[in-house]
Amino acid sequence: MTEIIIIGDPHDRALEMLIRDILAKTYRIVYIRENTLNEAGAGYELVCFDCRSPELVGLSAPVIVAKRSAMIPPRLPANSTVIVNADNSGQIEAVRKSGAFAVECGFSPTSTVSFTSESDDKLVISLNRSVTALSGRQIQPLEIPVSKHGADDYTLMSFTALRVLLDDFNSELGALI
Repeated sequence: MTEIIIIGDPHDRALEMLIRDILAKTYRIVYIRENTLNEAGAGYELVCFDCRSPELVGLSAPVIVAKRSAMIPPRLPANSTVIVNADNSGQIEAVRKSGAFAVECGFSPTSTVSFTSESDDKLVISLNRSVTALSGRQIQPLEIPVSKHGADDYTLMSFTALRVLLDDFNSELGALI
């Protein structure tokens, strides 16, 4: 089981929809938001907690996904991985102070994840530097075309970063080493 903490406005449901529509095809998703629990899919279990400000007590190695304007809690588990908005200096500073591993998503090519091109219905997401997936596998820089699914650019970049960390592209992209 992998714990995914999604922080920010609980009414912003774009990331939840991507998780439900895409990740539930290969994972068992348990999604907890406010006072609701939804389950979908089959396979390895991902437990997603969607909240404005999480209590991270007792979590072993969570993946934390910060929505665009989320406030990062002052204390994070030392072995957590945080997907942050590279254009939000508050998020960047909070993760640096915590010592957690940051995956920065933004419009700069210096971000870990950015995008290289866009059309009406697709975005080409760019992994700009090597990342170690939760499986331990090194994912080398690459470009990944994704459908927009009605989501904004940052949500798509953070979702793609989550998929890379989960090593979810293993069966789709033979170029990953």
